Amino acid sequence: MEGITFESLPQDIKRKILIRMSPNSLVKCISVSKRLATTIRTKSFKELYLRRSMARPRMLFVTIDAKDATTPSAYQVLFRSLHQDQKSGGQRHIISISLQGDFMFSPPVRGLICLQERGKNRVVICNPGTMKFRNLPMVEADKTTKIITQFGYDEGEDEFKVLCTKTKPKTPWENEFQVLTVGVGPGDQEPRRRIVCNVPHTPVRDGVYDRGVLYYRATKSDKSNIIMSFDVSNETFRLIPSPQDVDLNKGFWNFVNYDGKPALVDETNDFVYEPSGGDAYLEMWEFHGYSRWSKNRILIRNWRGYAEDEIKHVYRFRGTTRTKQHVFATIMVNEEGPLVVIYYDTPTETFTRSTVQLLGGGDDEFRFVETFVHHVDSPMLI
Repeated sequence: MEGITFESLPQDIKRKILIRMSPNSLVKCISVSKRLATTIRTKSFKELYLRRSMARPRMLFVTIDAKDATTPSAYQVLFRSLHQDQKSGGQRHIISISLQGDFMFSPPVRGLICLQERGKNRVVICNPGTMKFRNLPMVEADKTTKIITQFGYDEGEDEFKVLCTKTKPKTPWENEFQVLTVGVGPGDQEPRRRIVCNVPHTPVRDGVYDRGVLYYRATKSDKSNIIMSFDVSNETFRLIPSPQDVDLNKGFWNFVNYDGKPALVDETNDFVYEPSGGDAYLEMWEFHGYSRWSKNRILIRNWRGYAEDEIKHVYRFRGTTRTKQHVFATIMVNEEGPLVVIYYDTPTETFTRSTVQLLGGGDDEFRFVETFVHHVDSPMLI
């Protein structure tokens, strides 16, 4: 076997090796070999890599490190990820990068995540796996205009899109909606295009992306809450009837991904406790298409005894893993404390606890953490 090099291997063997590499390792391969770069940049390789990644999705944790921050540029966005099957906080499969600025985050789509700097018109697309990010064209808006961004993927055209809502606090019924198509190359993007929406509304939460459609909670001009969808391919909006007997104006409703479907959960009252004992019920509404909803009430055995410890963690339901385990994560951590994630397996009625040590110090009291399920490694070299 003397004299055999990676370059001399058959093409199919090289591809099998490359798809098992981390996104960051692919970046290094591109920098040292033009031939490897050509292979990695092909559409067929990207699709093969993504299919393999989707078979083993990750958990993604995003937070802002504001310790000792005296200016906005001193803030840092911190990413950590681990495979859903990995229940320990070990370092082997955890990646981390930092990005300066005080950002808000949209849920990841096909391995990429969209970030918007708080109070500003700066929007960034980031691939946590490759440790690369790209600033998108600045949104043209004055200081009185609030910018809201959401992120999706056009499956037919193989394009990522950013939905941007420009709203003025005093006249939210006169919002302007724009779409930016984002390619995978540094200069591969179109100018923002203004689109028309016949349902005046202002997005409130990011919601979820599911098979080409964004679903999110919004408010109308009378401040009442509604559910909207945005078809990323056709660039059309639709008002979604809310579940029967659900008052969206009460509570704090949020979309999660439940067993491959969008589901609504009231985060102010997601657990209904039994009068006696430690059992609790997780209540949600599953979405099955335009106006079809079904209520789901899941029994969580001994939740009170397992999750309510002396630290008084505040947990939120964040969705299900590919093995249908329910994921609950703390929404904030103190300065030095780790993030706690609880997995509950309904058939066996068992819990598993995972701790994830985040980078950075946080502020003196606490910092909020976003937990996303079904994040995947992406070979996109943005």
